[in-house]
Amino acid sequence: MPGQAQRFLAHTNKNFRWPISMPEYIRRGTFMHITDDSYKEFGLEVGFNYLFFYNALDNNEFAEHKNEWVTVHKQRVVEYGQRYDDDRLNDILEAMPGAVQLPVDQTKLLRSPPAKIVTVQHVNNSNDYKV
Repeated sequence: MPGQAQRFLAHTNKNFRWPISMPEYIRRGTFMHITDDSYKEFGLEVGFNYLFFYNALDNNEFAEHKNEWVTVHKQRVVEYGQRYDDDRLNDILEAMPGAVQLPVDQTKLLRSPPAKIVTVQHVNNSNDYKV
């Protein structure tokens, strides 16, 4: 979709770097949440919550919670605990739209087959973009 790179960078900054620990398929989903208008009002929130979680994971902020899941809403941790069942997850999303829950131990993540991803960078410190 034309303009996605510019839209993504408009919501981040010119020095944006993907968190190292973020899997490629979550990067792709995060990019889509931030750039695709079809995700409606909570797409940006979901994308930013994923970025918050993985930046915190890279900074070792969850060291004391290695066996727990983290719920993030509005770019802050709201709860540590066990993985939500479907009913509890629906309740959480109703109360906190855009919230995400992820495991600190990334081996507990559901896996998706490898896929291609789009990365975006500024070129020559101008308004040009490399995709």
